[in-house]
Amino acid sequence: MQNEKIQSSKAISVIGLGSMGSGIARKFIDAGYQVSVWNRSLLKVDALVKLGAIACDSPNDALQTNEFVIVCLTDYAVWNELVEKYNLKNNLQDVCIIQLTTGTIEEVVLHQNFIQNHGGRIVDGAIMCYPNQLGSKDSSLLMAGESNAILDCNPFLRILAPNWTNLGDDIKQPTILSRALMAGFFSTLVAFLNSIAICLEAGISLDLFLQHAEKGDATIKPEKIRLIEAIRDGNTMETQASIKAYGEGHKAVLSIAKTLGTNLILQDAVQEVFQEGYRLGLSEQDFSTLVRVFSSKNK
Repeated sequence: MQNEKIQSSKAISVIGLGSMGSGIARKFIDAGYQVSVWNRSLLKVDALVKLGAIACDSPNDALQTNEFVIVCLTDYAVWNELVEKYNLKNNLQDVCIIQLTTGTIEEVVLHQNFIQNHGGRIVDGAIMCYPNQLGSKDSSLLMAGESNAILDCNPFLRILAPNWTNLGDDIKQPTILSRALMAGFFSTLVAFLNSIAICLEAGISLDLFLQHAEKGDATIKPEKIRLIEAIRDGNTMETQASIKAYGEGHKAVLSIAKTLGTNLILQDAVQEVFQEGYRLGLSEQDFSTLVRVFSSKNK
Protein backbone atom coordinates (compact mmCIF):
# COMPACT_ATOMS: atom_id res chain seq x y z
CA MET A 1 0.00 0.00 0.00
CA GLN A 2 1.05 3.63 -0.39
CA ASN A 3 3.08 5.19 2.42
CA GLU A 4 1.58 8.65 2.00
CA LYS A 5 -0.43 9.91 4.96
CA ILE A 6 -4.16 10.20 4.41
CA GLN A 7 -5.17 13.76 5.21
CA SER A 8 -8.57 13.13 6.77
CA SER A 9 -10.12 13.51 10.21
CA LYS A 10 -12.02 10.30 9.49
CA ALA A 11 -9.06 8.03 8.84
CA ILE A 12 -7.28 5.89 11.42
CA SER A 13 -4.94 2.91 11.65
CA VAL A 14 -5.33 -0.02 14.04
CA ILE A 15 -2.38 -2.23 14.99
CA GLY A 16 -3.43 -5.46 16.73
CA LEU A 17 -6.61 -7.31 15.81
CA GLY A 18 -7.43 -9.53 18.76
CA SER A 19 -11.01 -9.55 19.99
CA MET A 20 -10.78 -5.95 21.21
CA GLY A 21 -8.68 -4.62 18.33
CA SER A 22 -11.01 -6.17 15.77
CA GLY A 23 -13.99 -4.73 17.64
CA ILE A 24 -12.37 -1.29 17.56
CA ALA A 25 -11.69 -1.51 13.81
CA ARG A 26 -15.27 -2.63 13.11
CA LYS A 27 -16.67 0.24 15.14
CA PHE A 28 -14.74 2.77 13.02
CA ILE A 29 -15.72 1.02 9.78
CA ASP A 30 -19.37 1.14 10.84
CA ALA A 31 -18.97 4.87 11.57
CA GLY A 32 -17.75 5.52 8.02
CA TYR A 33 -14.05 5.93 8.80
CA GLN A 34 -11.27 4.87 6.47
CA VAL A 35 -9.56 2.19 8.57
CA SER A 36 -6.11 0.76 7.87
CA VAL A 37 -5.29 -2.42 9.79
CA TRP A 38 -2.28 -4.59 10.57
CA ASN A 39 -2.00 -7.83 12.49
CA ARG A 40 0.44 -10.73 12.56
CA SER A 41 -2.38 -13.11 11.65
CA LEU A 42 -3.55 -12.33 8.11
CA LEU A 43 -6.85 -14.12 8.65
CA LYS A 44 -7.97 -11.34 11.00
CA VAL A 45 -6.84 -8.71 8.51
CA ASP A 46 -8.73 -10.42 5.67
CA ALA A 47 -11.93 -10.56 7.74
CA LEU A 48 -11.83 -6.78 8.20
CA VAL A 49 -10.84 -6.08 4.58
CA LYS A 50 -14.10 -7.78 3.57
CA LEU A 51 -15.89 -5.18 5.70
CA GLY A 52 -14.07 -2.28 4.03
CA ALA A 53 -10.74 -1.96 5.88
CA ILE A 54 -7.42 -1.39 4.10
CA ALA A 55 -4.71 -4.00 4.73
CA CYS A 56 -1.25 -2.83 5.79
CA ASP A 57 1.79 -4.90 4.85
CA SER A 58 3.60 -3.99 8.07
CA PRO A 59 3.07 -1.89 11.19
CA ASN A 60 5.25 0.73 9.50
CA ASP A 61 2.57 1.05 6.81
CA ALA A 62 0.00 1.67 9.53
CA LEU A 63 2.16 4.45 11.01
CA GLN A 64 2.92 6.04 7.65
CA THR A 65 -0.67 5.97 6.39
CA ASN A 66 -2.48 7.88 9.15
CA GLU A 67 -1.64 10.48 11.76
CA PHE A 68 -3.75 8.69 14.38
CA VAL A 69 -2.85 5.08 15.16
CA ILE A 70 -4.52 2.85 17.73
CA VAL A 71 -2.30 0.14 19.20
CA CYS A 72 -4.20 -2.66 20.95
CA LEU A 73 -1.96 -5.63 21.71
CA THR A 74 -1.74 -8.29 24.41
CA ASP A 75 1.00 -6.50 26.33
CA TYR A 76 3.98 -4.18 25.95
CA ALA A 77 6.33 -7.11 25.32
CA VAL A 78 4.54 -7.72 22.01
CA TRP A 79 4.60 -4.00 21.13
CA ASN A 80 8.30 -3.68 21.99
CA GLU A 81 9.02 -6.72 19.85
CA LEU A 82 7.30 -5.04 16.89
CA VAL A 83 9.17 -1.78 17.57
CA GLU A 84 12.49 -3.62 17.36
CA LYS A 85 11.66 -5.99 14.50
CA TYR A 86 10.25 -3.30 12.21
CA ASN A 87 12.37 -0.40 13.48
CA LEU A 88 9.20 1.60 14.13
CA LYS A 89 11.03 4.49 15.79
CA ASN A 90 11.82 5.85 12.33
CA ASN A 91 8.14 6.34 11.54
CA LEU A 92 6.80 8.00 14.70
CA GLN A 93 7.39 11.60 13.62
CA ASP A 94 4.07 13.51 13.67
CA VAL A 95 2.13 10.35 14.54
CA CYS A 96 -0.30 10.30 17.47
CA ILE A 97 -0.35 6.90 19.15
CA ILE A 98 -3.54 5.97 20.98
CA GLN A 99 -2.08 3.23 23.15
CA LEU A 100 -4.66 0.75 24.46
CA THR A 101 -2.22 -2.04 25.30
CA THR A 102 -2.06 -3.36 28.85
CA GLY A 103 1.14 -2.29 30.61
CA THR A 104 2.79 -1.69 33.95
CA ILE A 105 3.33 1.81 35.34
CA GLU A 106 7.00 1.63 34.37
CA GLU A 107 6.22 0.47 30.82
CA VAL A 108 3.67 3.23 30.29
CA VAL A 109 6.10 5.97 31.38
CA LEU A 110 8.99 4.58 29.33
CA HIS A 111 6.72 4.28 26.32
CA GLN A 112 5.60 7.90 26.62
CA ASN A 113 9.22 9.04 26.66
CA PHE A 114 10.09 6.80 23.71
CA ILE A 115 7.26 8.12 21.52
CA GLN A 116 7.94 11.77 22.37
CA ASN A 117 11.70 11.40 21.89
CA HIS A 118 11.03 10.20 18.35
CA GLY A 119 8.75 13.07 17.39
CA GLY A 120 5.39 11.47 18.09
CA ARG A 121 2.50 12.19 20.42
CA ILE A 122 0.95 9.71 22.84
CA VAL A 123 -2.27 9.21 24.76
CA ASP A 124 -2.60 6.12 26.89
CA GLY A 125 -5.75 4.39 28.02
CA ALA A 126 -7.66 1.36 29.17
CA ILE A 127 -10.89 -0.07 27.78
CA MET A 128 -13.14 -1.22 30.62
CA CYS A 129 -15.84 -3.02 28.64
CA TYR A 130 -16.33 -5.92 26.26
CA PRO A 131 -15.87 -5.49 22.49
CA ASN A 132 -19.63 -5.75 21.86
CA GLN A 133 -20.20 -2.80 24.22
CA LEU A 134 -17.95 -0.41 22.31
CA GLY A 135 -19.77 2.72 21.25
CA SER A 136 -22.77 2.02 23.48
CA LYS A 137 -23.93 3.63 26.73
CA ASP A 138 -22.23 0.73 28.54
CA SER A 139 -18.82 1.42 27.02
CA SER A 140 -16.04 2.64 29.30
CA LEU A 141 -12.73 4.15 28.25
CA LEU A 142 -10.14 5.73 30.56
CA MET A 143 -7.61 8.03 28.87
CA ALA A 144 -4.75 10.35 29.79
CA GLY A 145 -2.19 12.41 27.94
CA GLU A 146 -1.05 15.89 26.98
CA SER A 147 -4.11 18.14 26.66
CA ASN A 148 -3.72 19.02 22.97
CA ALA A 149 -3.27 15.38 22.01
CA ILE A 150 -6.32 14.40 24.06
CA LEU A 151 -8.34 17.14 22.37
CA ASP A 152 -7.28 15.98 18.90
CA CYS A 153 -8.11 12.36 19.76
CA ASN A 154 -11.55 13.19 21.13
CA PRO A 155 -13.50 12.49 17.90
CA PHE A 156 -11.92 9.04 17.67
CA LEU A 157 -12.39 8.25 21.35
CA ARG A 158 -16.07 9.20 21.22
CA ILE A 159 -16.65 6.55 18.56
CA LEU A 160 -15.45 3.92 21.04
CA ALA A 161 -17.04 5.41 24.17
CA PRO A 162 -19.35 8.44 23.85
CA ASN A 163 -18.73 9.33 27.51
CA TRP A 164 -15.05 8.38 27.75
CA THR A 165 -13.16 9.64 30.83
CA ASN A 166 -10.31 12.15 30.61
CA LEU A 167 -7.93 11.52 33.53
CA GLY A 168 -5.67 14.46 32.72
CA ASP A 169 -2.04 14.65 31.67
CA ASP A 170 -0.61 12.03 34.05
CA ILE A 171 -0.10 9.15 31.64
CA LYS A 172 -0.07 6.59 34.50
CA GLN A 173 -3.62 7.21 35.69
CA PRO A 174 -5.56 4.92 33.30
CA THR A 175 -3.29 1.99 34.13
CA ILE A 176 -3.62 2.53 37.87
CA LEU A 177 -7.38 3.12 37.91
CA SER A 178 -8.15 0.24 35.55
CA ARG A 179 -6.08 -2.21 37.59
CA ALA A 180 -7.69 -1.02 40.82
CA LEU A 181 -11.11 -1.64 39.30
CA MET A 182 -10.00 -5.04 38.04
CA ALA A 183 -8.69 -5.98 41.49
CA GLY A 184 -12.17 -5.47 42.90
CA PHE A 185 -13.77 -7.26 39.95
CA PHE A 186 -11.53 -10.32 40.18
CA SER A 187 -11.77 -10.51 43.97
CA THR A 188 -15.56 -10.35 43.81
CA LEU A 189 -15.79 -13.13 41.24
CA VAL A 190 -13.31 -15.35 43.11
CA ALA A 191 -15.32 -14.88 46.31
CA PHE A 192 -18.52 -15.67 44.38
CA LEU A 193 -17.02 -18.94 43.12
CA ASN A 194 -15.94 -19.78 46.68
CA SER A 195 -19.54 -19.25 47.80
CA ILE A 196 -20.76 -21.59 45.07
CA ALA A 197 -18.26 -24.24 46.18
CA ILE A 198 -19.62 -24.07 49.75
CA CYS A 199 -23.18 -24.59 48.48
CA LEU A 200 -22.12 -27.49 46.25
CA GLU A 201 -20.43 -29.23 49.17
CA ALA A 202 -23.61 -28.87 51.23
CA GLY A 203 -25.92 -29.99 48.41
CA ILE A 204 -27.71 -26.63 48.26
CA SER A 205 -29.45 -25.85 44.96
CA LEU A 206 -27.56 -23.30 42.91
CA ASP A 207 -30.90 -21.90 41.73
CA LEU A 208 -31.73 -21.18 45.37
CA PHE A 209 -28.26 -19.73 45.90
CA LEU A 210 -28.63 -17.45 42.88
CA GLN A 211 -32.03 -16.23 44.05
CA HIS A 212 -30.60 -15.02 47.34
CA ALA A 213 -27.32 -13.85 45.84
CA GLU A 214 -29.28 -11.47 43.63
CA LYS A 215 -31.05 -10.10 46.69
CA GLY A 216 -27.65 -9.61 48.32
CA ASP A 217 -26.49 -7.57 45.32
CA ALA A 218 -29.11 -4.96 46.23
CA THR A 219 -27.31 -4.53 49.57
CA ILE A 220 -23.76 -4.63 48.22
CA LYS A 221 -23.99 -1.67 45.82
CA PRO A 222 -25.16 0.94 48.37
CA GLU A 223 -22.63 -0.44 50.87
CA LYS A 224 -19.82 0.10 48.37
CA ILE A 225 -20.97 3.70 47.95
CA ARG A 226 -21.13 4.16 51.73
CA LEU A 227 -17.59 2.81 52.15
CA ILE A 228 -16.20 5.13 49.49
CA GLU A 229 -17.93 8.15 50.99
CA ALA A 230 -16.73 7.28 54.51
CA ILE A 231 -13.11 6.95 53.35
CA ARG A 232 -13.29 10.03 51.13
CA ASP A 233 -14.78 12.18 53.89
CA GLY A 234 -12.70 10.72 56.72
CA ASN A 235 -15.90 9.77 58.48
CA THR A 236 -14.98 6.30 59.74
CA MET A 237 -16.01 6.67 63.38
CA GLU A 238 -19.77 6.68 62.74
CA THR A 239 -19.88 2.93 62.74
CA GLN A 240 -22.55 1.08 60.79
CA ALA A 241 -20.80 -2.18 61.54
CA SER A 242 -17.41 -2.45 63.20
CA ILE A 243 -14.49 -4.44 61.85
CA LYS A 244 -14.88 -6.72 64.86
CA ALA A 245 -18.54 -7.38 63.97
CA TYR A 246 -17.62 -8.25 60.39
CA GLY A 247 -14.74 -10.34 61.69
CA GLU A 248 -17.05 -12.43 63.87
CA GLY A 249 -19.25 -13.01 60.85
CA HIS A 250 -16.25 -14.17 58.89
CA LYS A 251 -15.26 -16.60 61.64
CA ALA A 252 -18.64 -18.27 61.11
CA VAL A 253 -17.99 -18.50 57.35
CA LEU A 254 -14.55 -19.97 58.00
CA SER A 255 -16.01 -22.54 60.39
CA ILE A 256 -18.63 -23.71 57.89
CA ALA A 257 -16.12 -23.87 55.04
CA LYS A 258 -13.75 -25.91 57.23
CA THR A 259 -16.49 -28.32 58.35
CA LEU A 260 -17.58 -28.93 54.75
CA GLY A 261 -13.99 -29.59 53.70
CA THR A 262 -13.70 -26.86 51.08
CA ASN A 263 -10.34 -25.36 50.23
CA LEU A 264 -9.68 -22.56 52.74
CA ILE A 265 -7.14 -20.60 50.68
CA LEU A 266 -9.49 -17.63 50.23
CA GLN A 267 -11.03 -17.67 53.70
CA ASP A 268 -7.60 -17.91 55.35
CA ALA A 269 -6.48 -14.87 53.35
CA VAL A 270 -9.56 -12.88 54.43
CA GLN A 271 -8.91 -13.90 58.04
CA GLU A 272 -5.38 -12.51 57.73
CA VAL A 273 -6.81 -9.17 56.66
CA PHE A 274 -9.03 -9.03 59.74
CA GLN A 275 -6.14 -10.01 62.00
CA GLU A 276 -4.03 -7.21 60.56
CA GLY A 277 -6.89 -4.79 61.22
CA TYR A 278 -6.98 -5.90 64.86
CA ARG A 279 -3.20 -5.48 65.10
CA LEU A 280 -3.57 -1.88 63.90
CA GLY A 281 -6.13 -1.25 66.65
CA LEU A 282 -9.09 -0.83 64.29
CA SER A 283 -11.43 -3.49 65.69
CA GLU A 284 -14.06 -1.04 67.02
CA GLN A 285 -13.96 1.28 64.02
CA ASP A 286 -16.17 1.19 60.94
CA PHE A 287 -15.47 -1.50 58.36
CA SER A 288 -14.32 1.21 55.94
CA THR A 289 -11.24 1.77 58.13
CA LEU A 290 -9.98 -1.65 57.04
CA VAL A 291 -8.63 0.12 53.95
CA ARG A 292 -5.64 1.06 56.12
CA VAL A 293 -4.52 -2.57 56.11
CA PHE A 294 -3.63 -2.17 52.42
CA SER A 295 -1.81 1.14 52.78
CA SER A 296 1.89 1.24 51.91
CA LYS A 297 2.42 3.13 55.20
CA ASN A 298 1.65 -0.02 57.18
CA LYS A 299 4.28 -2.21 55.53
